[in-house]
Amino acid sequence: MSLLLALAAASTFAAPLDLPKTAQVEMVVVKSREDIRDGKAAAPIGGKTVYAKTIEARGDGYRVTLKPVSTELPKVGTAAQQAKVQAALEGMLARTYVYDADESLSPVSIEDWPATVADVTKALTALAGDDADAAKAIGAVTSMFARMSPEQAATVMLKEDSLLTVPVNVELEVGKPLTYDDEIASPFGGGAIKAKGVVSIEKIDEARGVGVVRWSRSLDPESTTAIIAKMIEAMAAQMGPDAQKPDVKAMFAKMKFENTSGCLYEIDLKIGLPVKADCESKTVLTDPSSGQLNGRTERWAITQTLKN
Repeated sequence: MSLLLALAAASTFAAPLDLPKTAQVEMVVVKSREDIRDGKAAAPIGGKTVYAKTIEARGDGYRVTLKPVSTELPKVGTAAQQAKVQAALEGMLARTYVYDADESLSPVSIEDWPATVADVTKALTALAGDDADAAKAIGAVTSMFARMSPEQAATVMLKEDSLLTVPVNVELEVGKPLTYDDEIASPFGGGAIKAKGVVSIEKIDEARGVGVVRWSRSLDPESTTAIIAKMIEAMAAQMGPDAQKPDVKAMFAKMKFENTSGCLYEIDLKIGLPVKADCESKTVLTDPSSGQLNGRTERWAITQTLKN
């Protein structure tokens, strides 16, 4: 049963989306990341971006313009290295995204996707500089982007916006979590990723005018590793005949994969817009033979404020 079908059975909590025809929203995203490589934790890094978001009603959905206002990059390396990264990525970080969204604000398709690919390619090429190996790796990544459709790109490039849409237009019964099975279309082709999710209403805070909703999801290891393996193989194929390529089948044959994501949302009861989201996504790869861990934990603290 899909999430939308599962939600249709409950009706106690409801905060339908009710925005002005053209809504102006400030979105602030504070993101951090912690990596584990061969069992050793790297120092966490983080950054912050403030966006001006315009949400225009259009037919059965919306047209959303997402414009970066300010960006603080993670402080990695020396001041000179940070300045180089800032200069290389300046155009990409300042790019405005325009996308079509469904009735729950879920991104559907990015407008003018080829121009976005060109900006990403230019920025990453500048970042690679004279490093031939880095240039090959970046070429593989940008080729992968170029093969994506505008619809596939929406799921990859608009992560924060996608996270915010989970509780939009939901109907939930207090004390009765709803579970659902889902299939997530892979942006890299090769089938869908199976997932299991749970959505629940934790509290209706009338005094503050918000509903508190919790969401969690776990990806099926088998279908996910199959998609990741195909992605790595496709990227390796773009690196040329002389490049050192990984044995993908051997790599994943001995790995145990886990991925879980979750968010705690506050939804404005009057307008149905998520005004706060604290989210986490955790991925762990374990080598059973050695017990070595590799993984990544990403965290987001997101706020949205209606300005009109």
